[in-house]
Amino acid sequence: MRLMLGLPWYKGPDEDTYPQYFDHQMYYGALRERSLVRQAIGPENFSKLLPLLPPLDEGQDALHRADPTEEEWTKLGKVEVVICNRGRLSLVGKAREMLVEDALELGADYLFCWDADMLFPAYTFLQLWRRQKPAVAALAYTAREPIHPVVYRMRWHEEQGMEVIDGSDVVLDFPMGELLGDDEIGGPLAFGTGVVLFDMKLFREMPKPWFNSTGCGEDWFFCHRAAKHGIPRYVDTSVEAEHKMHAPRWANSARYWRDRETQREAYQAVFGEAVRRVERGKVI
Repeated sequence: MRLMLGLPWYKGPDEDTYPQYFDHQMYYGALRERSLVRQAIGPENFSKLLPLLPPLDEGQDALHRADPTEEEWTKLGKVEVVICNRGRLSLVGKAREMLVEDALELGADYLFCWDADMLFPAYTFLQLWRRQKPAVAALAYTAREPIHPVVYRMRWHEEQGMEVIDGSDVVLDFPMGELLGDDEIGGPLAFGTGVVLFDMKLFREMPKPWFNSTGCGEDWFFCHRAAKHGIPRYVDTSVEAEHKMHAPRWANSARYWRDRETQREAYQAVFGEAVRRVERGKVI
């Protein structure tokens, strides 16, 4: 299997996620090395060797295995891993489009993409791969408030021969530990592409553009295009990714007067007599 790790990042690893980024590189490197050892010494000898080797990830459990089973090693075959960074673009949709083009040119079987501000366990790739679906994403949430799952039920209709996009509904409630598709949410599913695995066959079936965006929404556009071409999309709720919240606080007049009202004691402690004079109606 040839796997391409696609990084559609604006710049590089986020300051809070880069340690995991390097852990992931170690994981995929070890996965590749073991597949080469298995090929060199044969499946039978490899199965005898495996118990002597440390696990690929110490945090795995029975339900979320970061180590392939013997059957999965057979399906994976020789693992080739290619890393491609299409960051430093202002349009993430363009970066994703270019990653698909790169993966097609490299003859990749799968494209595994994640955003720089996502945290997810090492077993995520294998768990999504085990689903054997054209496009499957890990469960993720918005980084803006109010927080909600990036799982949507898309709506559109035909009007005078033209397609009209009606938007989408957020799917707020769903079973955990399962695979969500159109049937499970009662309509065409769209997901966020914070952490997602694509079977490259789908991009050979679906014509370009695969992603289209003026800054955001390229994931919704992909899901809409895929649905129109009969390509199923899924969210695996047994795999959760954490999304870093980017919410700076801005100092301005509204914030100043609100804080003056809600943090009276703090202002009194810092500015003392100046605050008391203002509260007595005296001009400083």
